[in-house]
Amino acid sequence: MYSETALPHGAVLWLSTGGGGSTIPADGCADLILRGDHVVVAGPSTRFIVTERDGDDGSLGIRLPPGFAGSFLRLGLSEIADQLVSLDDVVGSRRAASLRADLSHIRDDAQAIDGITWLARDAAARNRWSEEVRSRAARSVPAAVAAVELGDSVRTLRRRMLATFGYGYATLVRIERARRAQTLLLRGVPIADAAARAGYADQPHLSREFRRLAGVSPAQFAGNAA
Repeated sequence: MYSETALPHGAVLWLSTGGGGSTIPADGCADLILRGDHVVVAGPSTRFIVTERDGDDGSLGIRLPPGFAGSFLRLGLSEIADQLVSLDDVVGSRRAASLRADLSHIRDDAQAIDGITWLARDAAARNRWSEEVRSRAARSVPAAVAAVELGDSVRTLRRRMLATFGYGYATLVRIERARRAQTLLLRGVPIADAAARAGYADQPHLSREFRRLAGVSPAQFAGNAA
């Protein structure tokens, strides 16, 4: 069983119990995941991942939107992109213990969710720039134009993207475009129409990107969601 609860500013609390491994499309997000008594960080995803089977206690996680985890973890996210690392290794044992206690409390008592919403609010307060970047990537604004609008050079934009998002601006554009296509396919929009409306050159372009980012073809994605 899998369930999600919305947190402030686009963050998500999710719970998975009794599930087998599954293929998760790249979403550019970073997750804090409690498995048993151990918390790991899933770095920003730029390619699909295949998850492990849930343990006896299941898995509980917080998904932070693209660009949010950098300020929270206080390290360049490019160092952990597409990796699983121990939370202790990136935030220190004292802070990791506090977060582990918060997540364990939520796992034992779903009503305790308010105890973790501070994380999403804190991340959002530090990430106004990230939200500006995402709004442009979602509209496929070219990197050079986005840099000018944000008051940066292209080189500075790239450096800040790697530190804050863990990947470059072009990758974020691809992720946001794939997100649009996924939403359209889930609504039952035909694949060719979804490709055009999401901003792909044609249906083969959509298919190539889907296999890289989602690990399945558009038809398989739509069929799995049906």
